[in-house]
Amino acid sequence: MSVQITDCTIRDGGYLLNLNSDKDFVKGVISGLTKAGIDFVETGFLRDSYNGESIVYKTPKDIIKYLPNNSGNTQFLGFCDNSRYSIENLEDYDGHSVKWIRIAFLKHEVLSALKFCAQVRNKGYIVQFNAMDTISYSENELKNLIYEVNKIEPASFSISDTFGVMHLDDLNSIFNQIDSVLDKNIKLGLHSHDNLGLSAALAEQFIMLAREKNRNIIVDGSLLGMARGAGNAPTELIVNLLNKKYGCNYNISALIETVEKYIIPLKQQINWGYDLSMFICGACHSHVDNINYLKNNTDCSVSDMYKIINNMPEALRIRYNKNYSKSDFTGLKTFYDSFFDK
Repeated sequence: MSVQITDCTIRDGGYLLNLNSDKDFVKGVISGLTKAGIDFVETGFLRDSYNGESIVYKTPKDIIKYLPNNSGNTQFLGFCDNSRYSIENLEDYDGHSVKWIRIAFLKHEVLSALKFCAQVRNKGYIVQFNAMDTISYSENELKNLIYEVNKIEPASFSISDTFGVMHLDDLNSIFNQIDSVLDKNIKLGLHSHDNLGLSAALAEQFIMLAREKNRNIIVDGSLLGMARGAGNAPTELIVNLLNKKYGCNYNISALIETVEKYIIPLKQQINWGYDLSMFICGACHSHVDNINYLKNNTDCSVSDMYKIINNMPEALRIRYNKNYSKSDFTGLKTFYDSFFDK
C-alpha cells in the first residue's frame, strides 16, 4: 500500500479569497508544500470563464508562473469542474506546465465527465477523477460508474464528501463498494469536509481501510484545514499520522513554517472551520451556499436556519450553484419566504 497527499489550500482555500489570492501567497504556499515533500498540490481552477482572478486559468500554461524551479517529488494539479471547462481550451501536454488534471463532476454529469476524462488523457495528461457528493450514489449507481471508470483508466478515483455529511460507517461502506470493483491500478482518493468535525477521523479511517485492502490511495487536505465553510482535513494532521504510523518522511517543519507565515494571518481575518452553521450543512446534507445566503441576506437565527434547510426539498438543498450569483437563490428565497408565512 502507498499513501499520497493532495493539498488543496490554494484551490479550496481560494474560495475564501474570491479566487483572488495574493500572488506571493500562492507562490509561498506552493513553495512550502514543495519543501515539505507533499505529493500533489492543487494550483487553482481551469475555467472557460476568466475575469482576471489570480487562481483561475484558461489553459495550463497560465499556471507556470506559480511553479517553483525545483519541484522535488511534488507534482501539480489543474482543477476543473466538468461543466465549467471545455476540452477545446486544453492544449496538449507539452512537458512545461501541470501534468495532472483533476476533474470533479456531479452525478447528473457522469456521461459527459467520462467522455471529458478520456479526452484529457488523450491530450497527454494524468487524471484524478472526483465523484462529488459520492454518498448520494446508490450502490448500483456507484458500481456502474466504477465499471465505466475502469474502461477509461484515470490515475485515481476519489470519494468526495462534498457537503461534509459522512460518518465513519458511511466511509467504510463506500470504500468497500468501490474497492471491490475499482481496478487495482487505479488509486482511490478521499476529499472530506469538516461539517461534522470528522474530516481528520475520516482521513485516518480511510488510510486504515486501505492498509487492510492493500489499496494505493491519495488523501486530500489543506493547511490548517483552510477551505470554504467547515474546511478540509488539515494537511499537517495527515502528515503527522503518516510520519508516525506509516514510515513516511514529510517535512513537518516546512509545513509549520508555511502555516505560520501564510495561513495564520488569514485565519485572523477570514473565518473557516467547524461551527454550528456548518454543522447544519453536514447534518442536513446541504450545500454551504444555502447557509451563506441565509447569513448574508436574512436576519434568521441559526435555529431558524436549521428548520429552513432541514425542511427544504432535497433538490434545492443539495443543488450545486455553478455561478454563485444572487439570482441563483430564487428557489431558496421563495422557500424562505413561504416558510415564515406558514
